[in-house]
Amino acid sequence: MAVIKSGATSDQLTIDPTSKAGRVSQYDTTGRILCLQSKSTYGVSTTPVTPPATPTDMATIFGSASKTIYVTGVSITTTQTTAGINRIYLIKRSAVNTGGTSAAPTIVPYDSNSAAATATVLSYTVNPAGLGASVGNIAVQNVNSPILSTGIATLQQDMYGRCVSFELATPIILRGVAQGLCLNFNGAALPAGLSVIANFVWTEE
Repeated sequence: MAVIKSGATSDQLTIDPTSKAGRVSQYDTTGRILCLQSKSTYGVSTTPVTPPATPTDMATIFGSASKTIYVTGVSITTTQTTAGINRIYLIKRSAVNTGGTSAAPTIVPYDSNSAAATATVLSYTVNPAGLGASVGNIAVQNVNSPILSTGIATLQQDMYGRCVSFELATPIILRGVAQGLCLNFNGAALPAGLSVIANFVWTEE
């Protein structure tokens, strides 16, 4: 077994005698596993929201002044008075929205050792007075919207066409406070009784 020692510190790298692979600590100083899943990860779900009569952005996540935001999951679930299908747009913006009436849902860290989240998540009951500049549509999804009172489970779809799946192969990256992802109704007429729940999952680095 070989041991490689740093010339500047007492750190050591052990070479396994059989596999010849280097052994390194799998944990940081706080005891968290050093892997992709151990990055500071956060999730948020809005309370059921009734959007305005002709909704634009219904729920948004915008970036941070101090961290880079990697969005790994976006999903939406809806119910309404008469079952139907609604077209939802996932838009990337390069400027923040202004005005409107919004609420900030509680952001939950996946690990209690993680610092407070720095991304901003809002849900809107009154449209933003000014929409931030659009980079373009990342995805457009037709979302089933059943009747809640029937007892049929709400079909939840992420913006990439998979049901109840938050993990994405490639995160959507938000750099700085001006970049954001928005779940948008494109100003269409609101179906009677429409109720919306939006979910976001991301890491901060």
